[in-house]
Amino acid sequence: MLAALIGTAASISLQAAVKDLPTKKVNGNLYHYYEVTSKETVYSLCYKLDTTKEEIIRHNPAVADGLRKGMVLFFPVEESQPAKEAPAAPAAAEQVISHHVSRGETIFGIARKYGLSTEDVIAQNPVLKNGLKAGQTIKLTIPGSKADIAAAPTPHADAVESKSAAETATATPAQEMRGYVVKKKETFYSIAVENGISVAALEAANPGITALKEGQVLNIPYVPEKSGRTDMADVPATPDRTDDGQDSANGYETAETDETVASEAAVTVESREPVSIAVVLPFMLNEETPSKSAMRYTEFYKGFLLAVDSLRNNGTPIHVTAYDTEGSVLKIREALMDTAFRKHNAIIAPDNAAQLAILAEYGKNNNVKVFNTFLVRDDSYLTNKAVMQSNLPSALMYRKAADALMERLSYSTPVFLSFKGEAGGDKAEFVAALKQSLSAKGNTFMDIEIEGRLNGGDLRALPTDGNYTFIPTSSRQADLNRLMPGIIEWRDEAVTPMVRLFGYPEWTTFRGETLENMHNLNTTVYSRFYTHEESPRTLDIDARYKKWYGNSMENAVPRQGLLGFDTGMFVIPYLLHSTSGYDGVQNGYFFTSAGGDGAGAYNDALYFINFRPGNVIEKSRI
Repeated sequence: MLAALIGTAASISLQAAVKDLPTKKVNGNLYHYYEVTSKETVYSLCYKLDTTKEEIIRHNPAVADGLRKGMVLFFPVEESQPAKEAPAAPAAAEQVISHHVSRGETIFGIARKYGLSTEDVIAQNPVLKNGLKAGQTIKLTIPGSKADIAAAPTPHADAVESKSAAETATATPAQEMRGYVVKKKETFYSIAVENGISVAALEAANPGITALKEGQVLNIPYVPEKSGRTDMADVPATPDRTDDGQDSANGYETAETDETVASEAAVTVESREPVSIAVVLPFMLNEETPSKSAMRYTEFYKGFLLAVDSLRNNGTPIHVTAYDTEGSVLKIREALMDTAFRKHNAIIAPDNAAQLAILAEYGKNNNVKVFNTFLVRDDSYLTNKAVMQSNLPSALMYRKAADALMERLSYSTPVFLSFKGEAGGDKAEFVAALKQSLSAKGNTFMDIEIEGRLNGGDLRALPTDGNYTFIPTSSRQADLNRLMPGIIEWRDEAVTPMVRLFGYPEWTTFRGETLENMHNLNTTVYSRFYTHEESPRTLDIDARYKKWYGNSMENAVPRQGLLGFDTGMFVIPYLLHSTSGYDGVQNGYFFTSAGGDGAGAYNDALYFINFRPGNVIEKSRI
């Protein structure tokens, strides 16, 4: 009875305290709001507002992931009015649960998950005085008032690379904020695009929030008048298709936004002049048993034919002819001597430099576009107007990724992580370019050199109230696994720092525990391509490929069948009516001139892939 009366009193006093807070309208509804100040904790806030942790979390689910300076809490006005007398509720019973310790977990993290103190956890499990070990099973007694929270899965309290609203105001002109209620399946990227701001600006306005939940209220920086280019390029919606989805089997939320998508409905032209394309690749049909390489080029061709089928109702005949180079320059010359070859409007070139050079010269002399899909390092596009380099050149990729990262780093301190005696790591070129850009803009950064494996002690020199983006100088999985557990340990024990990780294209192939830790650390990588394996588009192409050919595509990165499909979906509309861009299932194509009268073009497509807590993956073009 006494517990029930205390619970009722707490509820009434909450209504009285919240009623005195200022109000604002959010999507037409009136809310009381409170902005969290520096060093406030959930418990100090409960005392200040005379409420309970459970009540705060009920209206503000993000608080379950931790409290951060600048976070704005909302309470519906209608629930803050004087309440009718409620019947007394029975005292909530305690629950005893078993927790299996996973690799990388800490005592503090476990305590926070279940609403306990570290002292409670250790008192209930004295063996933990000797340290926490992966594989242990511990028993925890959870008070009834906290049982619902303990039962609900919550993401780690990972931090984002953003400043609080107060910190931002000191560096930039004051911004108005408006509220936004998160809808089902929305992502940071889709909300940023919808509101004409960058992901970094959205995160800066909502410090501490790394995973979105339906009904959550976000702050949106209000821009009274939009002029010129915004922080994020405007991305028109595609009315007939969306890739936002939630797969119930694996819990991965995906987000892709197309700028220009070729489809059967979208590709309509007046001209009925046929389009003819030569696919010139080493299919190696002369070999009794084709090599793995030859089989991959065959898969590419099969994917290309799927694109032709997708565009078959465009009103213009499409002819595709495959030429087997057999890995020989002689075969290329034989093909060019055939008068039938002159009918082609475009050539998909092989991965051999000498063969590409012959086809590029032919293209220049005969006004035929030559698509270099496979040779990343070839630079003939700089001097040959016929050549279209389908991969963003490495030097330009590093510069573009560094420039895009600079905006995100304006909200945090970059910390470069390297290993002693390893000569700068395999990404020294990118790191050097990024440091040069940071120095040119007067931005500070830090270097930490590690010997062996990183542990929490290596980071103790960092102030715990900071906002950090860790950038390894190596892309190797073994090196990444030497770093991430130590970062997680330090972050969880220090409580207050906001942390994220930035990395490289190779990381998109990592799976298992490495991928779990990447999600835990709110990791962003740059890449020329990325496939959402469970997105509706990918599943549709997979099903069509298997139906046509009787088997599945090879599980490789990149997947050659998808590369062939995306290439066809861009090249054919481009030849029909000079389509400027295509955001594909795996690869995007947005060509830009290399400059000069005699130069060709290169593909400027580059993406940020964000692995957020809660198994959320966002793909956005930069």
